[in-house]
Amino acid sequence: MENGFNYTTSLIKKLEENIKSEHGLEYLTAYSEKQKGKIDRTELEGFIKRGNNPSYLMDAIELFFRMLTQDEQIQFQSKFNQIMEESNLHWRMAEGKIFPVDSYYIEEEIHRKVYQLLEEVKFLGALQEFNKAREALVNGDYEGAIQSANLAVESTIKCILNIQNAKPGELYQKLIQSELIPKYYEGFLKSFEENILRAVTIIRNQEPGVGHGRGGKIDKVPQSLAELAVNLAGVLIKYLIKRYKEKQSSPIEKTKINEDEIPF
Repeated sequence: MENGFNYTTSLIKKLEENIKSEHGLEYLTAYSEKQKGKIDRTELEGFIKRGNNPSYLMDAIELFFRMLTQDEQIQFQSKFNQIMEESNLHWRMAEGKIFPVDSYYIEEEIHRKVYQLLEEVKFLGALQEFNKAREALVNGDYEGAIQSANLAVESTIKCILNIQNAKPGELYQKLIQSELIPKYYEGFLKSFEENILRAVTIIRNQEPGVGHGRGGKIDKVPQSLAELAVNLAGVLIKYLIKRYKEKQSSPIEKTKINEDEIPF
């Protein structure tokens, strides 16, 4: 691996050219050190330190990452994330891409991945129900959002198990019995079924006016609870489909051989 002054200098020069090429720039510019609001022509140091509008700093960092060796990329990414965390800045890098870490972004990424996975495995009924849950949430129909989120989880499990009709309790038990979910640690399966897998169903059953009659209550279902149900459904569906795909693609486990039995 190259190192030293010449290597660093060549990297900086190459990065300047890559930034200009990426954004169709004739030269780099930055805010003037002398006159407020003025834009001056600059070298890479001024471009990074003083910034511009629009800012290409994150693009520059991603471009620089691509120029590094694999070992350097690992170190660079680790250091970048450490600096962001210590500075309490909501940006992280993964596989060379910088992204914001906030609840809205994470929610959108989960939902996008759920759509992608459901379409990929052709669980179209579950996809339609999850889409209805999101639409209901956006339109303020929080009861409908919870109901559809619960149906989306149940439909996903039915597709995985290839079952048409089953009561929710029976459905969850069959999923656990299918060995789709690994025994990650002692007691995990029991906790997963009771506290995680059934979470959206519990919200649906226990919130008045959603799964059962409202009785004497007229309180509206809270938006935050509906958001929780839809997001929980998304996380569950994503995990279950990924496990389903892993199980389908994993080779048959080879019989383990005791080393003492090897005849050489």
